[in-house]
Amino acid sequence: MSDKWHGGKGDKSRVSDPAKYQDGMERIYGRKAWQFWAVWDGFNINEIEFDDTGLNHLEQISYKEFITRLKR
Repeated sequence: MSDKWHGGKGDKSRVSDPAKYQDGMERIYGRKAWQFWAVWDGFNINEIEFDDTGLNHLEQISYKEFITRLKR
C-alpha cells in the first residue's frame, strides 16, 4: 500500500455535461448571491475576479450567470 494520497473518489471532475450540472445546481439551490457561488466553488471572495457590473449588493443570481460572469 502506498503512503501517497490517491485523491479519493471526489478528486477528479465527474461532470460530463456542464449545462446539465448548471441546471441541476439551479434546481436544487435556486438563486444565490455571487459570493455564495464563489465560496461553493472554492474561491476566495477577496481574490476572485468576478464581473459584478449591474448587480446590487448581495443580489441573487443563478449558478449559470455566476459562471458566465467569472473571469478566468
